[in-house]
Amino acid sequence: MQTAAIPYRVADFLKQHPPFDLVSESDLVSLAARGRVKFHEVDEYICWQGSPHPPFVYVVQQGSVSLWDESVDPPRLRDILGAGDSVGLERFNGAAASLHSARAASDVVLYALPAADIGNLLERYPHVRTFVSSCPAVTAGFEGTGQRPRPDEIAVAGMVRSRPAPVCPASAPVREAARLLAESGETALALTGEGGCAGILTADDVMRWVGEGAVDPGQPACRIARGSAVSLPTTARVSDCVVAMAESGASAAAVTVEGDGSSPGWIVTPAALEPAFGDHPLSILREIAMARRTEVLAVLHDRARAWILDHLASPSSVDWLATYSDQVNRLILERAVDLAGQDGGGNLWCFYGAAGRRELLTRVAPELAVIGDGRGFPSVAAVLAECGYLAPASPVEGDLAEWKSRFSGWIRDPIRTRMYDSRPLFDLRPVCGGDAPFRELEDHVRSEIASEPAFLRILANDCLSSLPPLTFFRDAVIEESGRQTDRFRLEASAVDPLADVARVFGLACGGGLGGSTRARLDRARRLLPSQETVFRETAETAQVMLFHQARGGLRLGSSGAELPLSLLSRYDRHVLKSGFRSIHRLLAFAASWDWLEAV
Repeated sequence: MQTAAIPYRVADFLKQHPPFDLVSESDLVSLAARGRVKFHEVDEYICWQGSPHPPFVYVVQQGSVSLWDESVDPPRLRDILGAGDSVGLERFNGAAASLHSARAASDVVLYALPAADIGNLLERYPHVRTFVSSCPAVTAGFEGTGQRPRPDEIAVAGMVRSRPAPVCPASAPVREAARLLAESGETALALTGEGGCAGILTADDVMRWVGEGAVDPGQPACRIARGSAVSLPTTARVSDCVVAMAESGASAAAVTVEGDGSSPGWIVTPAALEPAFGDHPLSILREIAMARRTEVLAVLHDRARAWILDHLASPSSVDWLATYSDQVNRLILERAVDLAGQDGGGNLWCFYGAAGRRELLTRVAPELAVIGDGRGFPSVAAVLAECGYLAPASPVEGDLAEWKSRFSGWIRDPIRTRMYDSRPLFDLRPVCGGDAPFRELEDHVRSEIASEPAFLRILANDCLSSLPPLTFFRDAVIEESGRQTDRFRLEASAVDPLADVARVFGLACGGGLGGSTRARLDRARRLLPSQETVFRETAETAQVMLFHQARGGLRLGSSGAELPLSLLSRYDRHVLKSGFRSIHRLLAFAASWDWLEAV
């Protein structure tokens, strides 16, 4: 081959692999023209841990390279790199020297590209910069080019700015408020009082009042307004509005102008938000709440999961979509309890496990527990199955005394009571019914943990029973044992270990029952500021893992517990491998136990 053709050949190879697939062909050819080709025999060192960075970034063209942590004895294998992977990118994230020793695991051909030239590309290509920034740590914010704006990026005020809110005093007669509403052409108006927005009157409120006989049209309009007022600042995003309206059950929200709290600037209704979505999430929730048949609930459940998948654009979308998914699960449970004839008796229904942590985005049935005197709840599980949930099980039942006894047994004698199998019940969260029994149970659990300090040590040690894989290599998952498989056990090797270790920190920091993995890690980060980086990176990792579980599970109609590697792009695998290292670091810190003295 002629020498002049070599840069084009190298460029053709580079553009097949991230982050170079984001760079123009002309820039790749220029980069390749200033590089060189290097060959290393098996076991030859390419760079040494702690040594100054060479002037090149190496891209594996053929063969494989192993990365070793030689700061421990014996040295520990940290990763295996194949064709298209890079050695030395960590310099662009502040690493003053090589983080690992790189050694040829076979005869290997490398493209040595000038580091200074790659640094210039980072300035010109933001997505290349984002990719490179994920080398030593996980980022939940990466997204591909050409994606439409997400609901967590769109300002609500920008969608309703051209439609000022119709306003009426809360004390105005119903007839006057109804006239103003009809003349405005809107479906809601703000009711104002001395403290600002006192409520929102909707067209549905007026129609309901008419249907009930239109009694006393001279009464204050605030008396027929059913929904509570939800106020949002002008900086609120569409995602903020959806979550606020979903959690409050409000059919509209008021956007208030900073510095002028006397009246709302705009009213946001579900119809006003429709341009940001396909199917509308709030409409789905309203229809679920009114559904009277399981076949209707099944259709609405399908719509909800399809909508979640459509808007699951990146890991940064996970938090608010998980909150929305929790509202879907709660409303369907309420309807299922009613349809199964189990809505009496004063029982308190709870979620636990992933649903208790608000981390269940797939159509897997939420794990249920009941605190109360009732018995015989399998009919609820049957209704959930008819609604399209996967693997619904009968709830764990018991009155308050039984639940206290169970938790006391797990905490005081965790070995004989097989507490290991009951850890998800420490994610218990009330969702349907009065929560006073739960609060009493939670206080009891806190008291028991305080009296048994050894419990947290055992709980922390149990976290080491399941570890993330070592790496991805070619089209295989490499486990710590050296075993290879073509399926990624995402739940068992990443999601569950993260939830388990976060649960330990959450309980140790006085967080009680329930709480998301991210919230528990954030709480620990505040109480243990010396480990801020470890907790922050692991919280980002949790988002990434839940994103892939949700996306894979919703696409495949499964739990997402195991994913074929074909679903994961090169970039996905790159970020996941960084996440594995973050999980290992936090597990090692949790097992040290020294931190217990600090909290």
